[in-house]
Amino acid sequence: MTCNEVQLLLNEFVDGDLTIDQQHQMEDHLKGCSRCEREVIAYRSLLAKSAALPKTVAPPIDLWTGIESRLGRQDVIAGNFVQEAGTTKDEPSLTERIPPRNDRRESSQRLKWMKWSFAAAAVLVIGIGSFWLASQSSKPSWQVARLDGTPTIGADPLASAGRLRVGESLETDAISRARLDVGVIGQVEIEPNSRLRLLQAETTDHRLALDRGTIHAKIWAPPRLFFVVTPSATAIDLGCEYTLAVDEKGASVLQVTSGWVALEFAGRESIVPAGAMCVTRAGYGPGTPYLEDATERFRAALERFDFESGGSEELGTVLSEARNMDSITLWHLMMRVGSADRARVYDRLAAVVPPPKSVTRDGVLKGDPGMLEAWQKHLNLGGKRWWQFWF
Repeated sequence: MTCNEVQLLLNEFVDGDLTIDQQHQMEDHLKGCSRCEREVIAYRSLLAKSAALPKTVAPPIDLWTGIESRLGRQDVIAGNFVQEAGTTKDEPSLTERIPPRNDRRESSQRLKWMKWSFAAAAVLVIGIGSFWLASQSSKPSWQVARLDGTPTIGADPLASAGRLRVGESLETDAISRARLDVGVIGQVEIEPNSRLRLLQAETTDHRLALDRGTIHAKIWAPPRLFFVVTPSATAIDLGCEYTLAVDEKGASVLQVTSGWVALEFAGRESIVPAGAMCVTRAGYGPGTPYLEDATERFRAALERFDFESGGSEELGTVLSEARNMDSITLWHLMMRVGSADRARVYDRLAAVVPPPKSVTRDGVLKGDPGMLEAWQKHLNLGGKRWWQFWF
């Protein structure tokens, strides 16, 4: 697919109206074309901002009162004559009110002044209204829909739908659920007994804080646009769908349904693919990813190794239980263990998934970038060189 074809199909792509084949061709093009990718991001941002505009605009009820008090007492224009505010039925007729010839020049000048005054007042009203509208529409916010029960935004119950603005919190009780539109790049479903806050709603930074509870996120945008901050790690979307649960102590469990998710904390990073899970702990960060169907013995030993100062015995259990599909776990461990244990992990990984011929044991143990990248691709662990920070 060419750039011109992408431009022609841009609307349909963002609206999700392309065929599956066209969708895949478009996604493949965007991966290698930063210019077209920026076009898509900008278009989605425009849609998000237009969706955030209020449906109706009503100026404050005391707007005119404030303007009138600043203008002071003025004459009111009535047809082709000047009627002074506050006149009564007993006042002189129109003929009697016509000023003498010597006073007509002053009356004409006063009429001109009043016209300019009211013109200025009209401009002031329009200006204030425009400013009020702009200030309202420019506040970043996301659309929220009630799914069950009565979620709350701050202290206000959510009847059916509303908006969550930056700085506000959304809470669900034991029987309520909600759905949050992440601008135009995805959706998040909030399960019962959850609390989250909207931290950022910019074109390239969509950021939530999940203080407790469970969310299901589905993102259809380029990687690293959506972030969920928890007490123990930040979940970074790499084009994915996932479930994230945070308990009262700030620990979390991530389960990825499709794509990839990165978990980061204080320089420590775990890359979690579809079908895998990862546990985090407050003050420590992400542990080592593992597949959902890993054995209980494997998972228990891995958790002790990650969070309970587990040593050689726990590592030995993980290695003995590892299958060829557990390469994501072994790959992370090879980057994290000390030099004394790195050879053990390499040998087990090489036994279950032999490396390409260009990769040698000595080269991997020394951290040769070319060999690590070649083996990573062979293991189908994504293209990002996320291991480069560990050697």
